[in-house]
Amino acid sequence: MTRLQSLKDQLTNIERELDELKNFRLTPALKRFKRQLEGEASVIRAKIAKLEETEDERKERRKQRLEIANKNRSSKNKRVWNYVKSIKENYHPELTLKEIRSQLKRHRQGLETEVSDVAWRNPSP
Repeated sequence: MTRLQSLKDQLTNIERELDELKNFRLTPALKRFKRQLEGEASVIRAKIAKLEETEDERKERRKQRLEIANKNRSSKNKRVWNYVKSIKENYHPELTLKEIRSQLKRHRQGLETEVSDVAWRNPSP
């Protein structure tokens, strides 16, 4: 018996159990058990979908995941650099961006920095 077939059998068993539970009185324990069975069914459905997807679908899913990750990384870096630039403009024009960025790393580690705590809290006075 293949893995896909065994997963489908498990899914049908869980769905059958859920149907049989409709005959019982609704109690907190029954609600928990139903939720647990529905969670197991959801996990099994995801495994079945993953086994049934084609190579093109896998590549597309991976491509989308990477695009989202790159977008999130880009937006975070933009926020950090805007923060660093505003500290440079408003508090320390004599420091380079690289130095302020190094100070930010030290500040996040909880170490002493040349930049005051006021600048870290509110970079735009």
